Amino acid sequence: MELINKQTLEWKEELKNHKERLQQAQAVVEQESKLIALIEGGIQFGEMLQKKNESANQPSDKVEPIQQSKTAPSKT
Repeated sequence: MELINKQTLEWKEELKNHKERLQQAQAVVEQESKLIALIEGGIQFGEMLQKKNESANQPSDKVEPIQQSKTAPSKT
């Protein structure tokens, strides 16, 4: 009977240790998930700014008509 009690106490202690490790691991998962979300948001923001900057620097597709000068000689 003494052996059974001793084994049961060992298992209870082992269970306690594993539950503590699980809680620590869950806290790490939560913290890392938040950090990943923040980094991904920063990447999206940077890509958005880059695209906006690229589109602002591209020449427009509009073709402006060439205006003839009033003083230009006429073709005759």
